[in-house]
Amino acid sequence: MAVPQLDERIIRDLSRVYGSLTERIIKRLYTPPRRLYVRVNTLRATRNEILELFKREGIVAYPDEYVEDAVYFEVKGPFNVECPASGRIIVDSRTAVSLMLGADLYRPGVLQSDYFRKGDLLLAITREGALAACVKTAVSYSDMLNMTRGLVGINVSSPYKAPKITETYVYARGLIYSQSLPSIITSHILNPRAGELIVDMNAAPGGKTSHIVQLSRGRARVLAIDRSISKILELRSTLSRLQLDVNVMAIPWDSRYLHLDLNLHGKVSKVLIDPPCSNLGVRPLVESKKWSVVVNLSEYQKQFLKAAKELLKPGGLLVYSTCTITFKENEENIVYAIEELGFSSSELEVNVPYAERVCYKDMVAYRYSPLLNDMPGYFIAILVK
Repeated sequence: MAVPQLDERIIRDLSRVYGSLTERIIKRLYTPPRRLYVRVNTLRATRNEILELFKREGIVAYPDEYVEDAVYFEVKGPFNVECPASGRIIVDSRTAVSLMLGADLYRPGVLQSDYFRKGDLLLAITREGALAACVKTAVSYSDMLNMTRGLVGINVSSPYKAPKITETYVYARGLIYSQSLPSIITSHILNPRAGELIVDMNAAPGGKTSHIVQLSRGRARVLAIDRSISKILELRSTLSRLQLDVNVMAIPWDSRYLHLDLNLHGKVSKVLIDPPCSNLGVRPLVESKKWSVVVNLSEYQKQFLKAAKELLKPGGLLVYSTCTITFKENEENIVYAIEELGFSSSELEVNVPYAERVCYKDMVAYRYSPLLNDMPGYFIAILVK
C-alpha cells in the first residue's frame, strides 16, 4: 500500500522549526497519538459522571491531568490488517483517520468504490492508496448509492484500536464531543466571558463554537461563520446535539470580508481564527502534501488576520490556531500580523499544558509536537489589537 509523501520543500520548512529532529517528527506523523480525547459537555454532566457512564458501557476512560473538561482513552496497536478482500472502497482523509483507529464506515466518508454485495470484505483506502482498514459491508453497493447517511461497513481489522466513541450512550446524549486536546485548550485560552461579542471565523464543524458557549455558560454572544451552507448545517447539527445552541448566530459567509459586509467594525471583543490549513499535525498522516498548497494556504490565512484586525475593539483579543506544523502557516503568519497589521503578541501568565513556548522575533506562541508528550502537531498564538 502507498505511503503519503511530503514535498521536499515542506521538509525544508519543517527543518526551520525542528532542525535535527525533523526526520523523527515526520516519522511520528504516520502514527496516531496514544491518547484519544473527548471534551465533556460540562453544562450537562460532570467529568466524574461521564467516567462512570463510560465504565457502565465497559469502556475505560481517564481524566486528563491538567484540563478539567478533557477525558481520554488509550489507543492500542499497531496491528496487522487481515483482509481477504474482494474489492476496495475509497474514503476521504478524515474518515481514513477514524477507520485506522477502529471506527466503522459511514456513507458521508465514501468517495467511490468497487462493486460489492452485502457482507463482502473491502479494503478501505485513501485516494492515494494508503490503507485505512478492512470493512465488512453492511449494505449492498446499490443501497449505498441511494444513501446520504448511515452505516456502510463494519470495521473488522484496523492498524490501531480505540473505543468507538460515536456509538456510545454519552455521545448519543450529547454529553461529549470528540476533539483533540490542543483544540480543547485553544478555547480555554480564548476564555470567553458573559456579555462579550465573539466571532468564530472558521466555525464548522462546531467544536470550538460549542466550547465557547459551554465555557461562557451561554452568556457570550457568538457569531459563528463558515463559507458554505453545508458547513453551517454541520455546525448547527453539532450545537443541537450538544444542546449548546444558545446565543449563537451561525451564518454562511466568507469571513474574510466580514468587516466590509457587516456593521461590526471595531465592535468585537474576541476573535477566533482556526483557518483551513495543510493539516500536517493531524495524526496519523494519510495524505501526501505539496508545497504549493502550503504557500496558497498561508496567503489565504493572512486574509482572515486582516479582517480580524478591523473587527476587533482596541485591546480586543485574537486567538489564532492551526492543526499544522509548518513555519509558513504559523510563525510566519503571526510575524506578519505583528509587523504588517500592528497586532501585539501576548503571553499567558500560566503554563499551557503539554505545549512548548515558542519565541521568534517579537512573537510568543505555543506549539504542540508529536515528540513532546506524544501530541498531535498544533500551534496557538494570542494577539492583541
